[in-house]
Amino acid sequence: MRTMMPAIGLFLLSLAARADEAAAVPMPGDASPTALIVFGLLFVVLIAGFGIFIVMQDRKSKNKSAD
Repeated sequence: MRTMMPAIGLFLLSLAARADEAAAVPMPGDASPTALIVFGLLFVVLIAGFGIFIVMQDRKSKNKSAD
């Protein structure tokens, strides 16, 4: 473990040195509004579906424990 800690430190320092040498990457263009709307709708529907699933499972387990 004693030899591992300095090795991790040297590795992290070498990453910082390599980051200075990296080429500049141009920023990507704007995203399509249609893609953003579809992603947003899918995101909301999946979260709502998961919430409904959890509520239904909770109700099912309560009904079994009441019997």
